[in-house]
Amino acid sequence: MVKVISVVGVSAVAVGVYLCSTGNVSATQVQCDSDGGRDITVVAGTTACRATVGDSGHARAAGYDGIGFARANAGAIALGLGISGGIGASEGSRGMPIAIGVGPQAYAFTSLHDAAGPGVSFAMNGSLAQVISDNHSVTCLGSAALAWDSRSGTSCLATPLGVWRTAAPDR
Repeated sequence: MVKVISVVGVSAVAVGVYLCSTGNVSATQVQCDSDGGRDITVVAGTTACRATVGDSGHARAAGYDGIGFARANAGAIALGLGISGGIGASEGSRGMPIAIGVGPQAYAFTSLHDAAGPGVSFAMNGSLAQVISDNHSVTCLGSAALAWDSRSGTSCLATPLGVWRTAAPDR
């Protein structure tokens, strides 16, 4: 199941990147890159990004006609990307939280605090994807969402045909 989710996730990201690159040439783009305790915010109309780092880590956020947010602490590498009306918000004190929201009203949120590996949330067109490592939960709502927490092994995939979930393995 994880291989299937990986293939679907990579394919969805590829399609999203392709659609954004061939879309409206006048798309508003903003990028925020932060490390060393800096807090960077850029707003251009309805497009925005914010990248903030506490004590250490690296945060990178971008908005392409969307909103990206990333917050990193304690050496985390946080990435948030909002495209074409989507919101991608990631935050963490460990690991690599990644959140990508593509399309109108898409919301992706990844929060890693006790996870050393990556956590990925990807949502498209009005869907929601969420990873919260504190309680080992993943959530997928709508018709195009993917969430995966590498530490717990939990994942979910929402499609027009339904929602699939994998439970965390016994420890």
